[in-house]
Amino acid sequence: MSKVKKYFLSLDEELEFDVVGITSHQADYKLVWNINKTLNLHLVKSEVDLPVYNEKKDSEITFPYYHFEDELDRVSYFLLKNKNELDHLIPEAQSIDYFLFLTNNYIIDVNDFISKLRQVDAVLGVFAFDNQKFKSFQYLEFN
Repeated sequence: MSKVKKYFLSLDEELEFDVVGITSHQADYKLVWNINKTLNLHLVKSEVDLPVYNEKKDSEITFPYYHFEDELDRVSYFLLKNKNELDHLIPEAQSIDYFLFLTNNYIIDVNDFISKLRQVDAVLGVFAFDNQKFKSFQYLEFN
């Protein structure tokens, strides 16, 4: 009698966004103003905070964010502060002050975008992040 082969289907959900970490000593509204001016974006503060699941505390925490939907390139931008009163958005990267997420990005070269971000007056440093590297990224859901 021969052994029966077993096959397993493994689905690795790929996250559909690019991530850029920003360090800045400026308040979020000042940083956004500088980014908008330099990169010709139109980030505006959302009226509703972004809920994020915190696995460690088994609870949901919220983060205010800025959003811009580029109709021409069909790219959505989300800027979030990494720290709120209770916790970090991405605890694995506590030295990063802000994260800028580009969703549905099929046209913007992230390295060129980072070069332009480095020219923003309020920005001290800009870093590309692999969205598969940190477990916390899986709890983000942009609509």
